[in-house]
Amino acid sequence: MARRVAIGVLVVGGFYFAWQVVSVFLMVFAAILVAVGLHSLATPFARLTRIREQYAVFPVALMVLAGLVLVGYQFGSTIQTQVSQLIQDLPTGWKEFESRFHLSEMMPELLQRAEAAAPPSSVIITALQSFTTNLVQVLVGLFLVVVGGLYFAVDPALYRKLFLALWSEHERPRILSRMTLIAEDLRSFLKAQVIAMIVVGVLTFIGLTVLGIPSALALALFASLAEFVPMVGPVVAAIPALLIALTLGLDSALWTLAMFVAVQQTESNLITPVLQQRMVSLPPAVTLFAVVLFGSLFGPLGILLATPLTVLVFASLRDHHPAQSKA
Repeated sequence: MARRVAIGVLVVGGFYFAWQVVSVFLMVFAAILVAVGLHSLATPFARLTRIREQYAVFPVALMVLAGLVLVGYQFGSTIQTQVSQLIQDLPTGWKEFESRFHLSEMMPELLQRAEAAAPPSSVIITALQSFTTNLVQVLVGLFLVVVGGLYFAVDPALYRKLFLALWSEHERPRILSRMTLIAEDLRSFLKAQVIAMIVVGVLTFIGLTVLGIPSALALALFASLAEFVPMVGPVVAAIPALLIALTLGLDSALWTLAMFVAVQQTESNLITPVLQQRMVSLPPAVTLFAVVLFGSLFGPLGILLATPLTVLVFASLRDHHPAQSKA
């Protein structure tokens, strides 16, 4: 009896420990995604320059960093100006939304209840403390993910051997084969996702510019980044654009909504099917509930990594690789 109780305590303790360090595992998985992306870029670069892939990772990482810095330098001031203008215009858009849908009469009562529950000063202090803490955690986590991804990309064989050491010798070939398939699927997912994000960003910028919506570049950049979170991201990205469009009139808001729907339909029905020919095809319902599930379990990081985590699960469970099934 005592032995069973001890085993039960160990099992519960193990699950509790795993739950407490789940954020670390998520950061490790994010670093693996970074490594897969860098390795995908380093492979053709190594073939072109005839240097080893292990050493090609460093110049590729520097080129990616230089590209980001160049884009930031070229468009940084414009984006900063438009983001500042966007922040200034959003309250006006919200007031327009309140007046059109008669929410202004409900807001004073809701504010009174909120003030009764917590004084405004304490709310502001708590919000500032939470924002500062979260910002520091995000910056530290981002640094660890990037550096960890660089380490993984430089010598993937070393970490592959360390992982295979957890398995018995006769199981290692099967595990290695599965790891290879998972890496291919994650690589295909990242390629497809980056292309989809670029296309959505460009189409959104063109559409908002034609409609005359202010801060078109900042809104398009936000829509491009939000595209990484399927189903939910595009909806969230449309909200600030609709609020800004409301300041120009209801017609502008409706045209903006139609533009976002058209962009998403183009991405869903034309771009994604072509890109998914070489990657795991995730049913829309599975993707949606995966975002809800991982977001409920792991918070914002779970939402951000919901799709690649789902790709990982599907790649781990399916029997054959697409290339094998076509043969």
